[in-house]
Amino acid sequence: MLTKLTRFSFIAAACLILAGCGFALRGDSSIDATLQPIYVASDRESQELSSSLKRQFAINDVAVSKRRKDAKLIVIVKLLDEEKRSVALDREARDAEYALFESASIELQSPDGTNLRGPHTLQQRRLIVNDPDNPVGEETESTIVRAEMREQLSIRLARQVEFWSHQLQDQP
Repeated sequence: MLTKLTRFSFIAAACLILAGCGFALRGDSSIDATLQPIYVASDRESQELSSSLKRQFAINDVAVSKRRKDAKLIVIVKLLDEEKRSVALDREARDAEYALFESASIELQSPDGTNLRGPHTLQQRRLIVNDPDNPVGEETESTIVRAEMREQLSIRLARQVEFWSHQLQDQP
């Protein structure tokens, strides 16, 4: 049985170790209420990314307008590129590893169409280990990974809008 002093020392040491590990929560995207609601505009090819960005705003309690004329900020999102590159080949010259790339452009405008920030391009990359003997599994995995990449890209896009919104607030 541990004595009180030993137990207290153990708890204090554990707290100091945890406090010093450098872990910090990211927090949520905060956009000032004076800049809300936001309207997200995109072309047909970018609808999935646009929906994901709207979800990120909803998660972070940012109001999203369904109509452009009601918005105080316009976010224009465009999926630029979906690419697949071979990284490594197996003995039979088939893809053993490949990289998936997704690029998107984001721009911030005022309601009257004046460009406030951007366009800015963000890219998401993912390396996939491939089993060339299982093409159906490769296609399924590629689809799942692309969806995850778009979700991660939408998080980065939301952070970019947050950053720009803070810049707009700091302007005289």
